Amino acid sequence: MPELAFYISALIALLLAVLLKLYPRISYTRYPPGPPKRLLFGNLREIPDKKPWIAYTKWAKEYGDVMHLQVMNNHIIILSSMRAANDLFEKRSRIYSGRPDEDLMAFLGWSFNVGLQNYSEKWRQNRKVYQQTFRPDAILQFIPAIQECLGSFLRDLHKSPEDFMGHIDAFIASISLKTMYGIDISGIDDPLIVVAKRAVHIFDILLSSSFVTVLKFCPFVMSVPYWVPIIGPARRNVELSRRYANDLRNSPIEHIQRSMQGVDSDGLIPRFMREIDPHDHKSTELFQRLKDMASIFYLAGSDTSASTAGTFFLAMARNPRSQLLAQQEIDSVIGRDRLPTLDDRKDLPYVDAIYRETMRYRPAIPLGAPHTTTEADTYCGFYIPKGATVIGNVWAMTHDEEVYPDPFDFKPERFLDTKGNINDILGYGFGRRVCVGRHMADAFLWLMFASVLACFNIRKERDEQGNEIEIPEDYSDGPGLFSYPLPFRCVITPRHEGAADLIQR
Repeated sequence: MPELAFYISALIALLLAVLLKLYPRISYTRYPPGPPKRLLFGNLREIPDKKPWIAYTKWAKEYGDVMHLQVMNNHIIILSSMRAANDLFEKRSRIYSGRPDEDLMAFLGWSFNVGLQNYSEKWRQNRKVYQQTFRPDAILQFIPAIQECLGSFLRDLHKSPEDFMGHIDAFIASISLKTMYGIDISGIDDPLIVVAKRAVHIFDILLSSSFVTVLKFCPFVMSVPYWVPIIGPARRNVELSRRYANDLRNSPIEHIQRSMQGVDSDGLIPRFMREIDPHDHKSTELFQRLKDMASIFYLAGSDTSASTAGTFFLAMARNPRSQLLAQQEIDSVIGRDRLPTLDDRKDLPYVDAIYRETMRYRPAIPLGAPHTTTEADTYCGFYIPKGATVIGNVWAMTHDEEVYPDPFDFKPERFLDTKGNINDILGYGFGRRVCVGRHMADAFLWLMFASVLACFNIRKERDEQGNEIEIPEDYSDGPGLFSYPLPFRCVITPRHEGAADLIQR
């Protein structure tokens, strides 16, 4: 009996030690308010895998725009207002510019992705190269390639408008492949588009809270048989992640090396490959950074930009008045004899408003990319611990009724009012971690929207009685953080007699 009492006491002491480790400040620290936490697991069961931004926005109405969640011993801070995001991500960027789970992302094969790297000297050196490539004046070198890709997209859209979703994917991928690698794709089914779509799919899974939780608390995942529930599928996804990340990084390079077109082309990577000195360490190091940058641009365009373009077509089909106003503006400013250019942008405010409203209406990453704190902080009297994951709830910010009245209505006019212009395209991120390729994406998406509006009408289908068939706003619901419109049908036709000739030029 004394031995039994000893073992029971030891077990209780061990459990208390574990609890103190998991919840060291549970009774002494004033975290921001949030949903009640369960013993040991915290809010693990409450955080949904599907469209978590909807739940966070709902909870913010009860708990406020700075909210605290906890999963085991991991602290999560949700910011649901532009004020809070600006105060922390912008004004305190030194503390709030880290990235969570950098080692985990490296384990999954994504160490080359600067967007996942923690705030460090390595990150600063990588970002310096990226900023030099994608600064506003530097992207002018890519405009001819973008216009060439846009011309192919418009011709494909005219030839087979029913495949517009596939043409969007091909157009977005073609821009990164043409500008970075000098590669011309063969169409919707090009193998390099398949590589990008596979990478996007697995990358979305990696960002889901359930997948990250499994890997964090099951470090032995690679030793578990595939048939084991939950952990077995996680192991398979780890293997796919490594393979698809490697394909994303190397397939375009291998294509260049096999193809005379790639060797002689004017893409950024082949230009550097022709000049690189393999015996110069600085030269090879710079090439590695450029190679990583190109693969990230290849990935990013295939998810966020394609989602935004799909939302544009959906919004135009559902909002014919906005479409007509933009077309009338284009006709009055540049006529019908040529396509819009970036030089016309300042004279087409309504077209620009449509672009901005598309970004607001359905952000491609509704929760943005997560940040992490590099030291403990206090905000509005609340404690935010070092290593906390801090998420900017872009969905809540862009659907704040006090900033955007009727936020679920598509209203480009809101950006023609000075009060609406406070939104600086939140989909591109915050502070020091703002998307480095935003100027490039901004340019080719605006050109795409303006050119489609100049050439085509986008309408709802009609039934046999001539009644319009409503288009549902159905978007993906998981497992990760990307949001994109599910396939839908609409009617796309040339908007005037000269449009077909304009498209074929």
